Amino acid sequence: MGLLKKAESSTAYAKIGILGFPGSGKTWTAMEIAIGLAKLTQGKPVAFMDTETGSDFMIPKVKEAGLELLTVKSRAFQDMMAVVKEAEASASVLIVDSITHVWRDLCDSYCKKLGRSRLQFQDWQIVKGEWARYTDAFVNSRLHIIVCGRAGFEYDYDYNEDGSKDLIKTGTKMKVETEFGFEPSLLVEMERVTQNVDELERIRETHDRKAKQGMRAKAGAIIINRAHVVKDRTNTIQGKQFDYPTFADFEPHLRALNLGGTQMGVDTSRDSTGMFNIEGRPEWKEREDRRQISMEKVEATMTKVWPSSSSAEKRIKVRLIELAFGTPSWKEVQRQKLEELEERTDNLMAFINGLSPEIAGDPAAVERAWGAFKLSQEARVKEARVEGQSTPETAPTVKETAKAGTCKANPTVNDDSACAKCWKKDGPVALLKHLPTDQLPENREACRGMNFPL
Repeated sequence: MGLLKKAESSTAYAKIGILGFPGSGKTWTAMEIAIGLAKLTQGKPVAFMDTETGSDFMIPKVKEAGLELLTVKSRAFQDMMAVVKEAEASASVLIVDSITHVWRDLCDSYCKKLGRSRLQFQDWQIVKGEWARYTDAFVNSRLHIIVCGRAGFEYDYDYNEDGSKDLIKTGTKMKVETEFGFEPSLLVEMERVTQNVDELERIRETHDRKAKQGMRAKAGAIIINRAHVVKDRTNTIQGKQFDYPTFADFEPHLRALNLGGTQMGVDTSRDSTGMFNIEGRPEWKEREDRRQISMEKVEATMTKVWPSSSSAEKRIKVRLIELAFGTPSWKEVQRQKLEELEERTDNLMAFINGLSPEIAGDPAAVERAWGAFKLSQEARVKEARVEGQSTPETAPTVKETAKAGTCKANPTVNDDSACAKCWKKDGPVALLKHLPTDQLPENREACRGMNFPL
């Protein structure tokens, strides 16, 4: 079976994001959820990475729940990475409050190291690459993680009929790296709502959110911390809102997870580095260049040996293309599989570079030489297989195989071992001087039995 497998729930730990403006109840809500999760998971301690000293005010709440609170007060990105690993081993839940400070530390630390006052365009890829290590840990860690972040406004232009434009608020977002909001499986926006006591019952019955937000504090007014569920991947509480939220409000989402199961968020061990070469070029571009190089090698070498545009030389080139690549069509040659194309190109280069001027000028001699060249290749491959050796990396050229001449004319062949060596090295290529292709001997014994003219 390939990459696809039968689906199983592998989200065993809650990954929650909470954003809001000051006083909206982010820290309190995060601790409500954390205590509930800790009680569900054997009562292990709650870990808290505190960038705002808010953990100090949560100590009584955690003690009242019969749990232990472990804290670190830091804003350093590298500390957060270390805390995630420590909390996996010693805690059931980790709260990071506020992630906004940690993101700023990463950006500011990079600028400080380079002596800059602000990030430049080319810096973002490096900073975001470092931040990606945290998002991977956030998704894949065997730990419930609740991240609190400061809210900020989103702006956009509103165009008027006269062509002018106004900058208006269009929404809110967490002040952190722009893509982090996609990572949590539960995203909650906290809101601080002011309501007058005498109008509370009436407001509760209306669905006009703008009216609620537009209320002005009067004598006896109260502040309500309201949670809006912006994203719920389990779809159990999607779009709901809760006043003074508690663990019970979010429990349907948490119960829908595979609590106690095996966590496997995303397989980050797999990547696509194999698509690129050492210079960072994509694989398809590398293969395209290799194909182009093979074509240029063929054209350049043929032009060097047969430079004129005479009909005879044109016939030789077309015929060699057909013999080497199995087709006289240049377009069909270009469409061949790259590995086959490169192998056939190398064979053709070896053959052409080994041709003598006399043979190169005779179309019939060139074709006979090609036949002998291929027979010699096949003989060497066959012999290598028999002997358990690998196929020779480079085939013998015509120039190499024609050196010794035939067995009757080769002065070095004076015994059986020399004869065997001559055949193994030269094959039938040396016999072309005396025989047409269809009369070449099939083996050394047949060669020895023939009486060649000198």
